[in-house]
Amino acid sequence: MKARKILIADRDLTARKKMAEFFENSHFEVETTASAAYAIAKIVQKQEPIVILGDSFEEKIASVDVIALMRKCNKNLRIILVSDDSSLETLRRIREDGIFYHALKPHSVEDNEELRSVVECAVEGFQPVLSR
Repeated sequence: MKARKILIADRDLTARKKMAEFFENSHFEVETTASAAYAIAKIVQKQEPIVILGDSFEEKIASVDVIALMRKCNKNLRIILVSDDSSLETLRRIREDGIFYHALKPHSVEDNEELRSVVECAVEGFQPVLSR
C-alpha cells in the first residue's frame, strides 16, 4: 500500500493540531508546520504529494504567493487551501495557479468529513465532486 502523506501548513496551531489528529486517525502520515519556507522546502524535495495549506504562516507571505511557488516546484502537487477569509480576487488568482480544492476551515464533524473526502480524491487522483 502506498504511503498516504499529508503536509499541513498553517500558522494557527489549534487548527493544525485538530486537522493532524483527524487525518492521523484516518490512517494518514501527517507532518505539520507553521512555516511557508519549510513547506516549500518539502515540496522541492518532492516528499509531500498533498498539502493542506492555511491562509497565514510564520513568515509574512500571502498564501497566493506560497501556492505559486509550490506549483512552480511541483506541478503534480495537490494543494488544498483551507481558509475562511479570502477575497473573490484572491480566490480567482489561486484557482488560476491550480489549487486542487478550496475549503472553509473545519468547525464541525461534517466539515472534517468534507475535507477527508477531498483528500481521498487527491490521493486517488480524482477531481473532487464537492465545490464551494
